[in-house]
Amino acid sequence: MSMTQSLVQQQCMTLRSGMLGLGERVREALQRSLDALRNTDLPLAQAIVLGDREINRERRMLEQQALVVLAAFRPAGSDLRLVGGSLEMISEMERMGDYAADIARALLRLAPDRLPGEPLQQCLELGEAAIAMFESALDAYAQDADASGARLVGAADPAVDRAEQELIGAVLSWLRDHPEQARAGVTLLSIAHGYERVADRATNLAERIIYIATGETPDLDDASIVHASSSVQA
Repeated sequence: MSMTQSLVQQQCMTLRSGMLGLGERVREALQRSLDALRNTDLPLAQAIVLGDREINRERRMLEQQALVVLAAFRPAGSDLRLVGGSLEMISEMERMGDYAADIARALLRLAPDRLPGEPLQQCLELGEAAIAMFESALDAYAQDADASGARLVGAADPAVDRAEQELIGAVLSWLRDHPEQARAGVTLLSIAHGYERVADRATNLAERIIYIATGETPDLDDASIVHASSSVQA
């Protein structure tokens, strides 16, 4: 192995470590958003909004780091896929952090109104499923870009979409009996959509991980591709 190749691999390892650090910070923000929602914890919601600045700062630092690797070391092959794919993943994760902050802001704007009980529980479950997808994507990235694990992330996305549709129906039904609580109902739908977008971006991460591992560019939104890919891996 040449000295240049060794340096590239060191830089890629450093980038991977930074990516996982950013991912953990975003995961924590999303999990805290669920806690704030579950307990109507407004101080926690405010802390999530303030913490989003640090996620944005880390995004900029990682993007600069990746661009330096591209410019200074001219990586090729799997190293190039890692750097290029990671650049896209950085943006996806920063947006997930934005969703956590947006959910916290929605909760702050709603106070002192209360969210409807049963639909709220459905929203929490939807959020937990979306965050679990993100965690699985991070695990796949950490395990040297595990393509089979990434494909499982995409396979979970349709269930989150169905959960959002069921929640919409539940909120509309609740609003028919509580029209005076329209603001609370609309806020809950907005929050649920934020979590659904987290699941979509987790799927995007999974696609980038498969690209890093294999060079393929799958569309994990296509259920037939997900199932076919999973069968091949099995």
